[in-house]
Formats: sequence, structure tokens, C-alpha cells
Amino acid sequence: MTLLGAVPVSAEEGTDYQVDATSLNVRSTPSLDSPIIGSLEDGSTVTVLEEDGSWSRIDYNGYTGWISSDFLTASETPLEGVRITLDAGHGGTDPGAIGAAGTYEKDVNLSTAQRTYDELSDAGATVNMTRSGDQYVDLDERVNISHSYDSDAFISLHYNASTYSSAEGISSYYSDSSKDLLWARSMQDQLASKTDRLNNGVFQEEYRVVKDNQAPAVLVELGFLSNPEEEEVVQTESYQSLVADAITQGAIDYFDN
Repeated sequence: MTLLGAVPVSAEEGTDYQVDATSLNVRSTPSLDSPIIGSLEDGSTVTVLEEDGSWSRIDYNGYTGWISSDFLTASETPLEGVRITLDAGHGGTDPGAIGAAGTYEKDVNLSTAQRTYDELSDAGATVNMTRSGDQYVDLDERVNISHSYDSDAFISLHYNASTYSSAEGISSYYSDSSKDLLWARSMQDQLASKTDRLNNGVFQEEYRVVKDNQAPAVLVELGFLSNPEEEEVVQTESYQSLVADAITQGAIDYFDN
């Protein structure tokens, strides 16, 4: 059945919002005088395709309709339906980098991944981790986990080391320009914005967990454990919370485009 005054939906993508009203009328045009073609319940999620003053055009039952923007709130789960695999680098018999004060990279990777898991989950994503404890997982298995999970995106978390104790900052690494670059840029932009660490930029490298991954994939280096000051900072709850927030916002930016 064709709805009165409705227009078929195009493939345009927009921003998700939630209805904050007991019942919200959907109209055929952006006017109170326009025919009502349906209604939405409180808490319904809608995608805004276009705005016209105080009206928003939405997808409604396969067509577009108009609702009052005054009764919309930002969705609390902007990553609903997105499947992300988080990879805490190293683990088990592989400690990764060892910091100036003896910090094992594998431990900081895991605690950061656990905080990021919580943030991404709170934003609506379904999150899988390649390891949840101090176990060794080889590189091929990390990629296989991502594939078996049918991931929409993959993030490998690491902390860096250098022979120069003054080396510092955050960087992100991708492999395939067409598959990974935008994902890596989204991560790096938010990490640079939300932390006070030096922005070292985005680089192309053939890291196996990124190169062999079918999903958009990135490997992030979140600070230098070989730098005594940075080693101390990156172990703190506050810093890892900033990283988790940055990665989550980077994911929202990427999947909202």
C-alpha cells in the first residue's frame, strides 16, 4: 500500500536520532497542515535524511516522511549494528616492548583494550577481542578471529619503543589505501585531538594483522614506553580512558560518513 503523499526513500545516509515523545506524528510534507501518514513511539530510532527549518525528513516504512525536530534527541547508540574486533597486541610469552621502568607492553595493551571495549559497547557496537587475558595469540589467528566474527572494522592496540628515550607520540598504520586509510585517519584524528600526546601522523605499513584483514583495519601506537615520562602517563586510568573515548568517537565519525 502506498502512503498518502509519501515519497520513495533514496539511498542517502544521515544521522541517527531517537524520538523523545509519547507519540510523534509523521507527515507527508514539513507542515502542521500536512496529512499525517503515521506515527512513531517514544524511543524509536530514526535516520534524518534532510532538515527544513524545525522539520526533519526521515525514512518511514520504505518511504520518506516529515517529523518535528523538536522531539528528536541524539542517539545514545550511534554504533548500533557495527561489529568491531579489538586486538590487544602481544600477550603470553610475547611481552612486546619493555618500558624504561620495566612495563610490559602486553599488559598496557590489554588494559587499554578492555576500557575501549566498554566505550565502544556503550556506544552500541558489538565488540569482539582477540584475547581477553594474558595469552599468546599468533598473528594469523588474530586475523582469522576478525574474519570469523565478520567484522566491520579491526583495531590493533600497541605501545611503541625506540632506542631514543626522547621519542614520543601517537601514530596510526594502514595497509590498503582504498580499504584502510579513512579508518586510520578517523582514529588518528581523534587520538590526536583528545590526548595531549604528539601527533606523529598516519603511515602505510604492511603489518600482517592489517594487511591480511578483510575489514578496514588499523594498528595504532599509543605512546612510547621507552620514554620514561610517556611510560608513566600511558599507564594511568585517565589516559587510557581518553584513548578509549577517542577510538569510539573515531568509529562514530567513520561509520557516520
